[in-house]
Amino acid sequence: MSSLPKRAFLLFAVVYLYAFPYFDKLRSANEMPRILMTQEIVDHHVFYVDHRIAEMASLADLSRGPDGHLYPNKAPGPSLLAVPLYALCKALGWRSLRACTWAFRVGAVTLPALLFLPAFYWLTRRFAVTGTLERSPNPGATTGEPARRTALAAYALGSPALPYGVLFFSHQLAAVCAGAAFVAAVALVRRETRHPEDAAAATGLFAALAVAMDYQAALASAAVGVYALVRSRQRVRAALLMVAGSLPAVAVLASYHALCFGSPLKTGYAYSFDTVTRQGFMGIVGPSATSTISTLILPANGLLVLAPWVLLALVGAVAVAASRAARARVGAEALVALVVFVTYLVFVSSLAPYMARGGWCVGPRYLTTCLPFVGWLATAGFDAADRRRWTSVIAQALVVAGAVVYLVAITTYPHWPDALANPLYELAFRLLYRGYAVHSLGTALGLRGIWAVLPLYLFTLGLLVWLLGRGPGRSLRTTALACALGALIIVGHRAFPLTGPYAEKAWGFVTGTWEPDLTPGRASR
Repeated sequence: MSSLPKRAFLLFAVVYLYAFPYFDKLRSANEMPRILMTQEIVDHHVFYVDHRIAEMASLADLSRGPDGHLYPNKAPGPSLLAVPLYALCKALGWRSLRACTWAFRVGAVTLPALLFLPAFYWLTRRFAVTGTLERSPNPGATTGEPARRTALAAYALGSPALPYGVLFFSHQLAAVCAGAAFVAAVALVRRETRHPEDAAAATGLFAALAVAMDYQAALASAAVGVYALVRSRQRVRAALLMVAGSLPAVAVLASYHALCFGSPLKTGYAYSFDTVTRQGFMGIVGPSATSTISTLILPANGLLVLAPWVLLALVGAVAVAASRAARARVGAEALVALVVFVTYLVFVSSLAPYMARGGWCVGPRYLTTCLPFVGWLATAGFDAADRRRWTSVIAQALVVAGAVVYLVAITTYPHWPDALANPLYELAFRLLYRGYAVHSLGTALGLRGIWAVLPLYLFTLGLLVWLLGRGPGRSLRTTALACALGALIIVGHRAFPLTGPYAEKAWGFVTGTWEPDLTPGRASR
């Protein structure tokens, strides 16, 4: 079965670009500091946002530097990346916050996220061999195309990569850069490039860029760097090229820290208004049951609940370890992916519980950076699941369930209040039932409520069926069974406990700050 043609990746652009979940009155504490810093850089050639405080709804994500000025407490990468976009917006006369937010999201986050998908898919070819090698007489064969497509669907449509690929947050940018660094490193180590010196430099560049986008990405970048150095045949040369590639991003980041916080090694977290980030080391206080449960199995936030296909990453790790041929082909890469995954789980589980929860968000956002590695490891799991029809159906169903969660989130309210116990039903589905839907291509055409997003739902369903239902051992029948089982998993979310009185308080805030306006009379239902 042939691989996906490049033009097929344009289909994902429809999903990522259709909806624009924007709420002016919300003034997201995660987006606003970045947006305002970008504007201040272009308008006044400064990094601080002192004169824009009145435009923010919260100061929690700000820091007061040693010079007395106020700066975002986050890594500056996204704001710097959006500078040319804001200059273009000014030239076109698009000065409103709504217009700038759309431009920054699409140009600085969504476009890189979409461009990364072919690279993600390319590397799945190495992982889709755990079951294939035993079935194929050719040890070098990679006939696990169905598993590759499933992994692509899982990562792009059924994980936090989707909501954080349409918001001006740092997490998906960090994931893209860390993932790109690993793709380059594998090309270098496995000699799958004609220009190994370029691959080595690209490994260093993207690893450093990941940290510039989000400080926590240092965990993934370090693992990729160690893999490249240990497995490269010309280690000294590779190391020098990686360092050379990283220098531009390192120099910019160090200069920013020195200018704003007095030292190249000082970050905004050291001066943050949010004192939680000052606990321990950047919020790391040691593993706790509360943080672990919140990260993995809490119905409102747990990765295994909202993106249950992640379990296939563990299956993939076992499948690679159990096969000598698979270990020879992808053992080192699977180990790196597993190390990155486990490291991030330990990291987030070691944060103060409030910080581990991540505030108003959909899923454990601090795990977003490791998800490309989880997706690659899950490719091996999907390939192993394809050995039997019933395990293949279950694996596909877990992907479908994740896609429903995150698609509904971006077409309703991708900022789930952190105190809601069952946000999928208490907020997302309730919004759809009451006729609320975000700005989208549908609302631009005059549609309202569920009708505004129904075209996207149908399109995404078709995309899922096309990705999951083709290849040896796959059929429309098995994929239909998987969709039905995935729907049952979503229905099962109703059994999770409800919040109580706070749910109505959260509902009142969300609907009170909602846009666009509803069809007259619809809100009273």
